[in-house]
Amino acid sequence: MKKDIRNVFKMVGYLRVYYQRVFSAILVVAIVFIVYWNDLAIVANEALQNEAFSHFLLIPFFVGFLFYLKRDMVKGILEAENYRKKIKTEYLDELVGLIVCLVAFLIYWYGSYTFYPLEYHLLTLPIFVTGVTLILFNLKVLKALILPILFLLFLIPPPTEFIYTIGGAMANFNTAASYSILKTFGLPVTLSSSYGPPTIELATSSPEPVPFSIGLPCSGIYSFMAFSMFAAFLAFVAATPLIKKVWMFITGFIVFEIMNIIRITAIVSIAHWLGEEVAMVMFHAVAGLMLIFVGMLITLFVADKFLKIQTFPAQHQQVPCLECKTNQASSESFCVHCGRFLNAFRTKISQRFWMKLSLLLLGCTVIMLSIHTPTFAIAQDPVGISSGWENATNVFPSNIVDTQGLNHTLRFLYRDRYFEGLAHQDASLMYAYFPPSTQPSTLIYVDVGVASSIASLHSWEVCLITWRTSQGLYSAVTIVDSRDIQLLEDVSLIARYLVFESPENYTQVTLYWYEKAMFNTGITVEQKYVRISLIILTRESTNYQQFEEKLLIFGREIASYWKPLKNQSLVSLGVPAQQLLLGLSIVSVVSTKAVQYSVDSRKKNNNLKIFKNFAPDKEKAMLETIRDLAKDKRVVETSEIYAAIEKSKGNSVKFDELSDALMRLEEYGFMKRDVISVKNKPKLVWRIHI
Repeated sequence: MKKDIRNVFKMVGYLRVYYQRVFSAILVVAIVFIVYWNDLAIVANEALQNEAFSHFLLIPFFVGFLFYLKRDMVKGILEAENYRKKIKTEYLDELVGLIVCLVAFLIYWYGSYTFYPLEYHLLTLPIFVTGVTLILFNLKVLKALILPILFLLFLIPPPTEFIYTIGGAMANFNTAASYSILKTFGLPVTLSSSYGPPTIELATSSPEPVPFSIGLPCSGIYSFMAFSMFAAFLAFVAATPLIKKVWMFITGFIVFEIMNIIRITAIVSIAHWLGEEVAMVMFHAVAGLMLIFVGMLITLFVADKFLKIQTFPAQHQQVPCLECKTNQASSESFCVHCGRFLNAFRTKISQRFWMKLSLLLLGCTVIMLSIHTPTFAIAQDPVGISSGWENATNVFPSNIVDTQGLNHTLRFLYRDRYFEGLAHQDASLMYAYFPPSTQPSTLIYVDVGVASSIASLHSWEVCLITWRTSQGLYSAVTIVDSRDIQLLEDVSLIARYLVFESPENYTQVTLYWYEKAMFNTGITVEQKYVRISLIILTRESTNYQQFEEKLLIFGREIASYWKPLKNQSLVSLGVPAQQLLLGLSIVSVVSTKAVQYSVDSRKKNNNLKIFKNFAPDKEKAMLETIRDLAKDKRVVETSEIYAAIEKSKGNSVKFDELSDALMRLEEYGFMKRDVISVKNKPKLVWRIHI
């Protein structure tokens, strides 16, 4: 009982000491969520709903661990600032950080008015975190944290075209390899790839063979994506040369390919000996998880035993010198003799830091409320489907008048339940707007897909081109026109206009877009993603402009009928203005750093001339010794400088005198105190700049 009480008091004491740092870290995370909460919620939903993105759930843990590994480096860098006088241009890092955040906001804003808003938004996440780091800390802290920040790029969903292309190639290779193994062992199998995914057909006692189609989920692409993220994490953590990290990635890819071939071979073999149900129900369900787990273990084993890569290196402790205890007793953060970090982080959070943090919170909140750029347009009112999807004609306007003044009437055509199961959609419905029977006019089809995951609502380009080419087939259509169109003003609702010619001698003109809406089933109200496609089928090949205008009228009527939330942005910029402002921001960053470099160089050169003319001979000899020492080493310790001066002829100096002289040389710009990482542990050294 007494031990538990002591632990409680120990925890309370820890919180009293570190509560400010914990609270500041929470506020920094809050700043990120203020800007990206909508996008991160979509990514979390995709990870829970879609197998292809399930590895996204591990990213917060990986990023958190990478930041944790850099904790001592950040502490050391912040402590080292106390040793250095403010000789640089003040507020320079904050200014550059503000410009970088502005660049992130401009790209974020621009992406909201494209057909790929989520990808653009998440692309700006590491850019924004980079700017926040510069504002709150400095460039040196950013360099220490750059790898964890770059790891945030794994949050960007890979393009569907990439998944299908790579997945199709992997499926074809793995199926052919498994088929060869099965034939070698005498199993009655045949390989079919005439249409659709590659298929291994297993002959059984029944008249029809049992097909095993190796589609996208079985191709190994999902495991490969998870492994790529895991390999990048290991590459960031492992302390080993770059070439060994590359070999580790290649080894892991080969291991996962072999494991996937073994999985396909095992499933077909079990179906042959024990039956299809045993193979698909009992083994297939767990084979994917087993593949990832075993594949990662084998990769780690090979990296450790053969490549000699220590993926998780032991905690490194620098060997203390004779002066370390003396410096630690005097509450120094670094040993001024050997540069060893004494792990004494006593720097209090300044009022300036809290002011910057508060301004960031306020500024980000105001900006996000001002520009109001949701990732997907959200319907204002719930869509009622309590009587069933087939009777839900109230989801669209019952009548729409076209450019010729003809009144088109909405009718429900059919529900494609087969495609719903194939694409993992909640509903796949087809409607049509019919013109008056007495007037010749074009029929407009309305295809509606509803799903819990945006990945289940494939684009038309994926369905018609990417999927077929991933199976080794020719593209089914020829693209004539493809571009983005904004449907409504004041709403970031962007549609894709697509025209393609089919080999069956017709042309399809399509306008489609994505939205989010609440669906009221009478029992529950659920938010779903919706893809709405307006389609015109024609055999004319020259009247696309008229069809485009007609689709735009119907599209805007339907989009307005869904009543997307319209929050007028307080700030409005066209695309050219955004691009101009983005270019000016980037030029500002480059010019600011260029001016800083020019000023520092001019100051250093002037100081060097003065130093050569007026400095004491002892300091001149000291500087010459330091320059000779720096020829062989990029960075030097104070103890190394002291030893080199002691060895030089006719020179002898006390350590305190040397420290004062080095500080003067730093003020002149000839050298600079710096913190380097030695196995994620900070060490105070000197960099020579002459």
